[in-house]
Amino acid sequence: MKILTLSNRRVRGDLITTFQAMSNKSSPIYKLFILSAHTLTRGHSFKLAKEKFKTTVRQHFLSNRVFQQWNSLPEEIVSSQSTMAFKIKYDIYSSQ
Repeated sequence: MKILTLSNRRVRGDLITTFQAMSNKSSPIYKLFILSAHTLTRGHSFKLAKEKFKTTVRQHFLSNRVFQQWNSLPEEIVSSQSTMAFKIKYDIYSSQ
């Protein structure tokens, strides 16, 4: 079994939190994310937009920290039916 670095575990945790928020639109965390208006040509239907910020606190906020990794995931991962399915698919994807 491959041991993950701390930074990889943080990214994985952020992506899991993002998946849970995006799959449960009544979640208060869902309101933190801005969906991208440009989903027709590239990427998946859950694409996030980068939020503008003026402070370093907002720069390191979850929605700004995770949007590039989230947008680079394939459609079959972000449209998983459950959190466990997302974790399994992401682990396979990230180990390649």
